[in-house]
Amino acid sequence: MIYYISLPFLSLFLIVFQMMVADTVLFGKIGLELSLILVIYAGFRLDVIRGGILSFILGFVRDCLSCTISGLYTLIYVLVFLISTLASTRISLGQSSFIMVFTLTCALFESIIIVLFYPVLYGGSMSTHALKAYIPQILMASGLSPILFKAFCWIEGYVSGEAKQPDKRA
Repeated sequence: MIYYISLPFLSLFLIVFQMMVADTVLFGKIGLELSLILVIYAGFRLDVIRGGILSFILGFVRDCLSCTISGLYTLIYVLVFLISTLASTRISLGQSSFIMVFTLTCALFESIIIVLFYPVLYGGSMSTHALKAYIPQILMASGLSPILFKAFCWIEGYVSGEAKQPDKRA
């Protein structure tokens, strides 16, 4: 029950953190996709209900804070979660190259959906600067994914009480 109560607050913290890092460290030129990597991780590790709720809330919070097309990130994150859940039987979490390629594919999917929906809803085309910004964002998400998967696995083990206890031998 605490998982579902704390989920909106932790999701808000993650989205604000990723936006803050993108603005301060990367000077707002490249977006940081920690939330997308967490959704992919949830597709591999969590059950359908917990992961589905996590991806829905992350997408909803991202929609609320990014002022983009209403519901677009919610739709994308739920679709990425479902794709990740289906792919979890084929991809091993121990192989970082597969994790990187899968994250690259999912980030490319997210970018394509955003580029396709933008002209339909706003009536104009996206600038070439916006299209060029997605390529480094995709590559950065792909490169960070194995490291973040290990961090998320450690956090998951720590929260669930499965973290390694220190040896109490004197």
